[in-house]
Amino acid sequence: MRNDLPPETPAAAQARAEAVAEWLDAAAFESLLDLDARQGRSLEQCLQSGVVFAVWVPESHAFLFPQWQLDSAGRPSIALSAVLALLRGEYGVSGGERTSGWEELEWLIAPHARLHGSSPSQMLILAPTLVLEAARQDFSSWSADARW
Repeated sequence: MRNDLPPETPAAAQARAEAVAEWLDAAAFESLLDLDARQGRSLEQCLQSGVVFAVWVPESHAFLFPQWQLDSAGRPSIALSAVLALLRGEYGVSGGERTSGWEELEWLIAPHARLHGSSPSQMLILAPTLVLEAARQDFSSWSADARW
């Protein structure tokens, strides 16, 4: 992560807590995650490889996972891994630097013009190819919008 981040404030901690209030801890998320989607990997390995998404919540010293990345059978969106690779890449939200997930979350929950005002998180299961195309348009080297 970058070293030039501003100091933490109580308001920022409160905003984070509100953003993830209904998210799942690792045990609850793992119980929903389809075993085939894991391909024999631990939840931590799935998180590190971009199969699933979570944010680090420093106040609870834990990752929290949004359920919107899973379909009704517990499978992560087919586009999630590729979308996260773009968000975390050289032209992504942090210029290829490691993040705690909050940087990616900003893009994932913001209304997006290419998704007709819906957020990528709302469309990830319903229209994964549209979300992936929006990420490509925003975070590819050839994009005028690179480094969103």
